[in-house]
Amino acid sequence: MLQAGIKKTLVILLLLFSLFNIKQLWSASLDIGDRGTETLDRWEADMILLKESLPVNRGVVGYISEEDVAGLEYEYWDNETEFLLTQYALAPLIFKKGLSAEWNVVVLKNEDLLKWLTANPGTYEIVKIKSKFHILHNLGNQ
Repeated sequence: MLQAGIKKTLVILLLLFSLFNIKQLWSASLDIGDRGTETLDRWEADMILLKESLPVNRGVVGYISEEDVAGLEYEYWDNETEFLLTQYALAPLIFKKGLSAEWNVVVLKNEDLLKWLTANPGTYEIVKIKSKFHILHNLGNQ
């Protein structure tokens, strides 16, 4: 009899705990769609600026990001998402990671770009587009 009472109490506690978690998840997800939409809209606006500044409309363009800077910590999936969004927004350009073309899109803060430039000496023309967005023209390919 005592064991049956303990089982009922545990089931009720588990049910209450589950309902509490469902309420927490529901509350947390209420404005997630709006935040995601705003973030994508900002990214798309930045990509329009890049597209207008790139002198090429087709072909391969390099993509330099946090993963190309030795020792820099970054979130892998955030970096991959930005790469995929850039490919999508700037189609029909084909993006290849790293310094792999005459024209390269750089998604790095200024201090991280300086670290990258120190580790990758060469002759470059860099055009700052907005915040962490740059276009790097590799003059060594000419």
